[in-house]
Amino acid sequence: MIGPILATWVERCANKEAIEIILTVDGPDEGSKAVAADLATKMPMLRWFEQPEGPFNCVKGWNLAASKATGKVFVQVTDDMMPPQHWDEELLKLKPEGWIDGEFAVHVEDGYVHDLMVLAIITRKRYERFGYFFYPDYESMFCDTELTTVAYRDKVVINAKHLLFEHMHPDAQKRKRDKVDLVHASKERWVRGETLFNHRRERNFPIDVGPQADKTAKPVGYKFCVYTQATRDDFCLLEVGKRMMEEGVNDFFFSIPDEYWAGRPTPEENMSQVEQVAQQLRQLGANVRTMRHPVRKYRWPGDSRITVETRVRNDALAEIRRAGFEHVLIVDGDELWKRGTLNYVRKVLDEWHPLSINCLMIPVVGLPGYPIDGATDVAVIYLNSKVPFKECRTPHGDQFRLQMPQVVHFTGTRKTMEETIQKHLDSGHYDDPEYDFDYWIKNVLPNIKPGYRHTFPDGQVGIHMFKRYQIWPSVRHWMPEEVTQLPQALHPYLGIEQPATP
Repeated sequence: MIGPILATWVERCANKEAIEIILTVDGPDEGSKAVAADLATKMPMLRWFEQPEGPFNCVKGWNLAASKATGKVFVQVTDDMMPPQHWDEELLKLKPEGWIDGEFAVHVEDGYVHDLMVLAIITRKRYERFGYFFYPDYESMFCDTELTTVAYRDKVVINAKHLLFEHMHPDAQKRKRDKVDLVHASKERWVRGETLFNHRRERNFPIDVGPQADKTAKPVGYKFCVYTQATRDDFCLLEVGKRMMEEGVNDFFFSIPDEYWAGRPTPEENMSQVEQVAQQLRQLGANVRTMRHPVRKYRWPGDSRITVETRVRNDALAEIRRAGFEHVLIVDGDELWKRGTLNYVRKVLDEWHPLSINCLMIPVVGLPGYPIDGATDVAVIYLNSKVPFKECRTPHGDQFRLQMPQVVHFTGTRKTMEETIQKHLDSGHYDDPEYDFDYWIKNVLPNIKPGYRHTFPDGQVGIHMFKRYQIWPSVRHWMPEEVTQLPQALHPYLGIEQPATP
């Protein structure tokens, strides 16, 4: 609890009349607001403020507190940092004399993380240079890493590591980990914080947000391109291209393997279908480059199909990178983005700067095609071109997850049942022992309809051909709002009971 910690800071202070305590509380947290109000009656130097709007995180709280402070020195207090006796007096003894009126950051010792200012102490002049205590886009992890790095860069650090403000961190075995720790130091926050830090370090940590931001600087823009791998007009390649143009993308790269992953040559008439769609998109004003890949040179003895596909994809990505594109949208010819998806991608890039983004999907199977109810599979939809693929279209490193299903994936639906079956026989996963395509084609595919769930020989219940667990629980009807997203040309192949809403 914050109450006992603040009491310790007050108790160990040499001059209680010279300090103020600024406490911030998340708006929805009624319990903490009650605690803050009670503390204010007991500590005359304490004022508290409500953080009214999310996202609710400690960086936002510390920045709000700093904006309300009136003193010359800002000390970041957390609920697991213990100050030394007469900490205020010891800080005032530091050299150079009068440092509190200058622009400085003080590096004290925390007994655990020695190379970072885990307990941040900065002067008001240092705060006013930036207009924030911590760079506002951090949630928790790496906010102190940037503050430390930039302070040393600017040569404003006062070395005070003889002063121990003990960090009672659970990783140092000084207390038990609690639920706040699990949120504050989660893997997701670590990845997002590290990604943001690395992105800002490449740009030398600009002041680009807040009241001191350069108002003349142009906003960051993204020149996106679409990368599609296709051996034919895969159900709706033209419709997919048109949707991406609606989203605002005008540059396309079509990768055309000249063999299927099993080694069967791709018929010239199929590859020509991709070229024809490319030409149709050019006529609509798009810039489309087609790349034919001689698959044989990517296939080595003993390779699985997925290994071969991964090499082809990395070669295509290298070509895209050489063409000058950094921001790549990965969209297969049977994946239709919901309208507005690119806006989500832009927002994620603006706020979190990830190197890759994935999202949940709405898989469609059968003929006529129906959506899967409660599917859990995801697909990477954005990739920074400097990140290579690890397996198929999955890149190395962590991925930012869009939790909304933003892509309608016609993974098990084609215009004829023969095409549907052949699509699965040609799959890169067909030779993977974790999958049973033959059983699925014979016993599941012909029975697809709303409400259907299959019981597999091992007792698993669901629809997917993956052996270890089920990611497709059952089949459902199309929802009206989904139908409005589907091009009319696809309706004859889908189990749409009602016409699309005008």
